[in-house]
Amino acid sequence: MTNQPSRPKIHPLAYIGAILFAALLLGLGYLFLRISIGQTQTLQTTLTPLAVTILPAPTETPVTIVPTSIFTSTPTPEAGQLPGIMGIGAYAKVSNTGGAGLRIHQSATTDSLTQFIAMEEEVFKIIGGPVEKNSFTWWQLEANYDKNRTGWAAEEYLTLIYLPTATP
Repeated sequence: MTNQPSRPKIHPLAYIGAILFAALLLGLGYLFLRISIGQTQTLQTTLTPLAVTILPAPTETPVTIVPTSIFTSTPTPEAGQLPGIMGIGAYAKVSNTGGAGLRIHQSATTDSLTQFIAMEEEVFKIIGGPVEKNSFTWWQLEANYDKNRTGWAAEEYLTLIYLPTATP
């Protein structure tokens, strides 16, 4: 006999264990594959197609404006005021300025600060006066549309407006 190195001997049960272990790994891989394929199939079977409704884009609708007459009541001078007589509660418009406008003063004098310039034909309600000063008769005015546009103006540049009450 020749002297060969001896190989360690592998026990026959080690072969059986290795085969069983390989079979277990293959079985687990197969099971994992089945589960993952089954989940995608269940996901695919649970999806349902959606019905899509296509709506047309909105289009511009032409609007026809029909003019109508509107009845509004207009202010009239307060009780005791006669038409044609300037006084508290009456309405006056700026006039005789040649289009330059009228300085509306802080107080009834030409020496006071100018609050603003009222345009020719602008209408104001008379809320105070008369005050005689600097050779003028002064009236305190207030704009109906903006209560901050208040001040004193000389009567010489105002024209009284008589506004009759509208009848419906």
